[in-house]
Amino acid sequence: MEDDKKNLSFSNQKSVFILLGFWVIYILFDYTTIGLINLANGNSFFEAITLFSSTMYIVQLITIFIIYFFIAPYFLKNINWKSILSSIVCSFTTFIVIRYLIEQIITDFLFHKVNYFEGTTISFYIYDNLHYGSFIVFSSLFLWMTLHSINTLKQNNIIEKEKKEAEINFLKSQINPHFLFNTLNNIYSLVSVNSSDSLKAIENLSAIMRFTTYETNKDKIEIEREIDYINQYLDLEQIRYGEKFYVKKEFLIDNSKKLIHPYIISPFIENALKHGIVKDKSHPIKINLATNSEFLEISVENKINQHQKDETPGIGLTNLKKRLDHYFGNNYTFKIKNDYETFHIYLKIPLNDEN
Repeated sequence: MEDDKKNLSFSNQKSVFILLGFWVIYILFDYTTIGLINLANGNSFFEAITLFSSTMYIVQLITIFIIYFFIAPYFLKNINWKSILSSIVCSFTTFIVIRYLIEQIITDFLFHKVNYFEGTTISFYIYDNLHYGSFIVFSSLFLWMTLHSINTLKQNNIIEKEKKEAEINFLKSQINPHFLFNTLNNIYSLVSVNSSDSLKAIENLSAIMRFTTYETNKDKIEIEREIDYINQYLDLEQIRYGEKFYVKKEFLIDNSKKLIHPYIISPFIENALKHGIVKDKSHPIKINLATNSEFLEISVENKINQHQKDETPGIGLTNLKKRLDHYFGNNYTFKIKNDYETFHIYLKIPLNDEN
């Protein structure tokens, strides 16, 4: 991110090279065109080089830089008809004044030559220079608007990237407290009835907290890490509910070392255990997870607990949806089916090094 900002800090330097490049290309094209016309008329190609052709190129170069670095930034911050007209008038005025200073005053002082003879009216001088200055004026304004737009897009992209990274960090920070609150409630229930399983639950919690402390700070983790986390979580719930804990899980993992973003799978299980019924043997919670070389698919189905009222809305699935949008854009499938008796959720994401 810092590198991106540093690159933007060199935008003026890059602009100078672009403007110089444009000016050189224009000179070569203009000089070649005039030279070829001279050859066609039986004259020397090099007759295109004259005092005032040389001074004209200098006038154009100075005008380009003044328009780009002063006039355009001043008038075109907010583009409207008034600002465009003002920038055009000011640009032509700049061209005319600079040309007058160089070709009527400086050349007269140095070489005793002027481009416009004595007696030339101001109106004709302005009219004539509107013709000679039109290409440079409009090209310079167009160059500024183009490069300014590109630079603005780069800045907006960096700002948007920083915003999304900050959002992801905030979303991750939501996850740990959410899980911790649930787990501590489970352990509290065990301790309150003096269950011997409370020590096992604390051991599981310790393992899980190690995961949340060290693994979730990474951008990606191995699939097996998240599966271990899920198994620890299910073990805690198993201890809590005892024999009346009916969860069917099937993990078909093609490559457990494949990398995924952390907490992609877990919210499915957490949501099912939080809002589903785990004591119904005839309607167990079903967890199916499968991967191949290209995709990860997870499907979780649970019977909805109609009697469980949660005063605080769950953040798991909302959190997950935001993160999926950030990580994969539109390149994933996320489906929820809710008939108010059974809740079914499905996710399919690509597995590759780009996501």
